Amino acid sequence: MTHSATEDYLATEVMTAAPQKLQLMLIEAAIRSAERARQNWRDGNNEAAMEALCHAQKVVSELLSGLNREVDPKLVGKVASVYLFIFRSLAEAGYQHDEKKLDDALRVLNMERETWRLLCEKLGGNEPPACTPAPIAPPDQATTAPAADSGLSLEA
Repeated sequence: MTHSATEDYLATEVMTAAPQKLQLMLIEAAIRSAERARQNWRDGNNEAAMEALCHAQKVVSELLSGLNREVDPKLVGKVASVYLFIFRSLAEAGYQHDEKKLDDALRVLNMERETWRLLCEKLGGNEPPACTPAPIAPPDQATTAPAADSGLSLEA
């Protein structure tokens, strides 16, 4: 598949995905970016690591901004606390060049991914491929797709 065809495919997937699948896709994008940051640190490329951490923070910000506080304020407050913890851990990881903070964020993101994967599976009925998590691509195989009109990419 050419780069343009990949972008078109991802854009179509985003535009046609169910809300729970979009949530899962965003969480996976944050995980990929955080893992890419770790790899860039290990490769000695601190600038690329910071870019990846900033992208992960943007994704988490998108998750936060998508919360509907009118539905169940108490529950939404708890979920917001989780995403704020992730955001803060990513920020501290970048400022302190601390892989433990990165691990903290990734641990919670991975739990979120599993939760949303199970929800997608349950809501998808007999169609689990519709919410199957995307494979975590190696850092050298980056792809991007817009997330609606937010200017956010779901880059690998």
